[in-house]
Amino acid sequence: MSTKDLLKTNKIETVALVDDGLDATPFLSDLGGVREQWALFWDDLSEADVTLLNEIFPDFSSQDAEALIDDLGFVTAVFTSRDRFEATALADIFVDFLAKQAEVERFIGEAEKLLSEWGLKVIRSGRDFVDAAVSADLLIVDLFLGSEQGAQDKKRSMDGIQAILAKRMDNPPPVILTSAHTGLSSLRHDFRDETGLLASGFRTLSKEEVHVAGHLEELIYELVSHRKNSLKLGAFLSSWEIGMPQALKRATTEMRKLDLEDIAHLQKLMLTDEGGAVGSYLVDVMDHILLHELEAEGVVIDAAKELNNMTSFEFPPNVIVGSKDTLSVVRKTLYVNEKRRELDSGDGFPVTFGDVLATNASIPDRVGTIFEGEEERVYVVLTPICDLVRENPKAKRALLLSGTCEELKARAYKGQNAKALHTPVLELSGQRRVIVNWDLKHIETVSLSALVTMFGESGGAYVACRMREHSATALQQALVSDLGRVGEMRVMPSMFPVECKIYYTDTGKELKPLNMTLSGVCVIGPDSSVLAFDAGQRREFQSHVAQAAADVFPNSAAKLASTLTAEALNQLFTRGFVYKMAKNPLPCEIDVEGKKVQIGKVILNQDAMIVFKEPGPRQGEGLIFELTEDV
Repeated sequence: MSTKDLLKTNKIETVALVDDGLDATPFLSDLGGVREQWALFWDDLSEADVTLLNEIFPDFSSQDAEALIDDLGFVTAVFTSRDRFEATALADIFVDFLAKQAEVERFIGEAEKLLSEWGLKVIRSGRDFVDAAVSADLLIVDLFLGSEQGAQDKKRSMDGIQAILAKRMDNPPPVILTSAHTGLSSLRHDFRDETGLLASGFRTLSKEEVHVAGHLEELIYELVSHRKNSLKLGAFLSSWEIGMPQALKRATTEMRKLDLEDIAHLQKLMLTDEGGAVGSYLVDVMDHILLHELEAEGVVIDAAKELNNMTSFEFPPNVIVGSKDTLSVVRKTLYVNEKRRELDSGDGFPVTFGDVLATNASIPDRVGTIFEGEEERVYVVLTPICDLVRENPKAKRALLLSGTCEELKARAYKGQNAKALHTPVLELSGQRRVIVNWDLKHIETVSLSALVTMFGESGGAYVACRMREHSATALQQALVSDLGRVGEMRVMPSMFPVECKIYYTDTGKELKPLNMTLSGVCVIGPDSSVLAFDAGQRREFQSHVAQAAADVFPNSAAKLASTLTAEALNQLFTRGFVYKMAKNPLPCEIDVEGKKVQIGKVILNQDAMIVFKEPGPRQGEGLIFELTEDV
């Protein structure tokens, strides 16, 4: 689909071009460092100039010159009538602003030409762009709306876009962010986070790149192609902002049904039975009630339903690679916030269910401790919380499951996918991320006094984080399941006897059999199958192949020569070679110094004379092994 058709299909009809260079008159910030030129202007004023000043700015004669040049109204009046003044110094005051306008016009003109060719109506706007651009279907906005290219200029751009998005929450326009700034690429991360736009809803374009053939078109095509899905995801995220206050209000109403007498009953129960801190318990209750109420918000559920209908058959380009960090999202689903641990009761063990114990790198001597070993090790507490709290806890020792840490790199992360039990991300010392491989065969039990010592100044241990209940419970259940597992005798590989006739193509292009039949066995294992022949027939086979080598068609000579090597004979009659029990002819391959060398073809339960009846295809096949299962 052409860009023009795509825009029309998605009802993208208008585009707003926003740049401070499109302002009709300068801001005071655009005229920095020109006070000397203003002084020359005052000195050069003619009587006609004074008369003109009184005309365009009636308060001129009653104000101080220094005050006037800081008055935007005065500066605007002078700029608008600049061609009518006789004072030549005036040109030097506005020279930079006019040069900026001319520079921007080159960019705007080129962009406008391309956009018009695609059937778009172009709206031009300067710094105060919200009213002019709020209804546009596409925004192309300069990141720095001001000559200083500073924080205030960037804020003006951000605030304007946010104002438009606030008015169009259901249908935010796609945005192309432009700038002559060399750091545009790195600033896009701040733009996404501060405006609330999804990365799929905006792109960046250096002003110099508008002249690159097809570049602007490519960016617009990407934005519009994935717009429907981007809107669905954006609507889902926005639905939480709408639904959360209502859900929170209802959840708070529910919680107000609890009063001091209920807390007293709860505290008595916790102290005499379950243990634990009342404050921590009530945070859990509020968490569950809030989630329940949020699930009742139709706006959230409806937006989530739309995500089920997303058509992401083609992935949009990832334009925010540097700060993607989806592992940050994963981490927050696995662990509670560090502040939550401040609600611990303080009685009993200094750890609770789900705590992950680590040791400081500054403590090099771990010999004799549970952290001893060459690998960096952590432990997760899997004793139920009710057994660890109170002044006299039920548990005599805490149960710990050991895990080893591996630096969180792409290669290591990929390698964990096949492992049965690992935690994809864990932060140590609040900054370094690792993968944890849990070892169900390595558990420790540690007493209360030992844990207190471990957390002392000389112990070097600390709680790196606390797993959420579902994460810790999953590890606990895996450990319990492994401890209760009954060992089973490994099933022996299945073995199937076979007989094998061998053929080769002679110099007359005839298919000739060797004057022998091999006996063999095919071993079917869990991962692969291996075929090997009776070792007692090795020398006889070697002799027959040597005779055939003197009469073989030239195209197969090298393969028969390879068959007579020690490596090939060892694999055929000792170790065996990998073979799949398949209907179609398969290569007979041997390993020679780490490389696969083909010596022939293998067929199963078929007649070689029929399968290889055509002389052309078999002339270079080498030996043909005709296997038969019915022995």
